Amino acid sequence: MTGQSPPVRPVRRLRRWATDPLVPVLLLTAGAMLAAASGHVLTWAVVGGLAGYTLSGSV
Repeated sequence: MTGQSPPVRPVRRLRRWATDPLVPVLLLTAGAMLAAASGHVLTWAVVGGLAGYTLSGSV
């Protein structure tokens, strides 16, 4: 053993950015803000989906 570390390939800039832990946090934050802004639409979508599921005889 020579004590030298094996050669490391340089990581591409885009790959380094995409694997940064901050990226999912930013995406989830943006999604939460968008969901909060359209909360009434999401509420009616859930209520409508549950009503359709109930009325279809699936329950």
